Amino acid sequence: MYRNIVQKNYFLFIISLLPFSVHCTENLDLLYSTSFLKNYEVLNKTLKQYGFVDVSFTTTDNIALSGLFLSRPNATCNVIVCAGFFPGKKEGMATFYALLPEYCNILLFDARGRGSSEGPFLRNVWRYGTHEYKDITGAISWINNNNELAVVIGGTCCGVFNAAHALINLTKNNTLITSRVKGLFFDSGWGSVMTMSQSSAIANIKKHISRTITFLYGTKENIEQRALYKLSFALIYRCFKIGHFMCAKPLIMQHEKTTNLFDKINQISLPIFFIHSYDDTHADINNAMELSALAPNSQCWWIEKSSHAKHYLIHRELYKEKLTAFIESVI
Repeated sequence: MYRNIVQKNYFLFIISLLPFSVHCTENLDLLYSTSFLKNYEVLNKTLKQYGFVDVSFTTTDNIALSGLFLSRPNATCNVIVCAGFFPGKKEGMATFYALLPEYCNILLFDARGRGSSEGPFLRNVWRYGTHEYKDITGAISWINNNNELAVVIGGTCCGVFNAAHALINLTKNNTLITSRVKGLFFDSGWGSVMTMSQSSAIANIKKHISRTITFLYGTKENIEQRALYKLSFALIYRCFKIGHFMCAKPLIMQHEKTTNLFDKINQISLPIFFIHSYDDTHADINNAMELSALAPNSQCWWIEKSSHAKHYLIHRELYKEKLTAFIESVI
C-alpha cells in the first residue's frame, strides 16, 4: 500500500514537470486519468495552457463564484459544466475539454463553498438544494453577458440536480427563452436530497469497509461474503440508520418540498439527455428513469456497467459521440 502511494505521488510529480507540448497539447489522455484529475493545481495550470482564463461572477444571493472560461473564435455555442457535490471544483471537470466539440466555448466553475468560490458548504448542509441553483443561474447570466451564443448545460450528480432547478426557476420567471439555454445533459443525477442522503452514505460506508478489509486480507476476492464485512456493515449501517432518522431526516424534510425534483421536472420543456448506469450505488437508476419518464422532452442512455459520475472516463469514446450528437440536436 505504501509503495502504491509513493508511485502515485511520483506519477503526479513527473506529470507536473512535463513540458507544455507533451502533457498539454499532445496528450489529452491525461484528462481521463483519475490520478491526474485529483491534482487540482496542475490541472488549473494545464487548463490555462489550453486557453482557459480566470473569470468570476456573482449570484443573486451575493455569492462570488470563481470559474475558468475557454472562448474559441469559431464557437457556435457555450457549454456550462457543473461539478458534483465533492469536491465540486472546476478543475475536476477538466475532462470535458477533451469530450466537447471544438465549436464549444466552455465554462467551468467552483460551486459555492468549494475551491476559490465564496459561500457556505458543510454549514447548514441539510438545506442543500435550496440556494445552490443560483450558482447555475449566475453562470448563465455571466455567459449571456459575454456573448450571444446558445447555451447547453450539464455535468454530474449534484451539479445537474441544481442545474435542473435553475431551469425550473428560469421557467417560472419567464426568462428561459432569453437565457438562450437549449438543453441539459443529466449525468448520474437524482431527484431527492432525502433519498440521496441515504443511498450515497450507504455506498460510501460499503466502499470504506471494503477497502479496510481488502487491506487486512490482502485480496479483493469475495470481500462482501466475508463474515467480518457482514458484521462491520451491519453494525455501522444500524448506527447510520438511527442517526439519520433522529438527526438528518427531520432537518432535510423541512426543505424536501422545495428541493424535490420529481414533482417539478415536468416544468422543463427543453431537451434533457439522461445518462445513468444500472450499477450506480450512489444514485439509484430508478430515480433517473422516473425523472426521464416525467420530463416532457427526454433522451436516455442507460449503461450496463460503469461507476457513479465516471461514465465519461469509463466509456469515453461513446460518451463523446453521444454528447456531441445531443449538443448538435439542440443548437
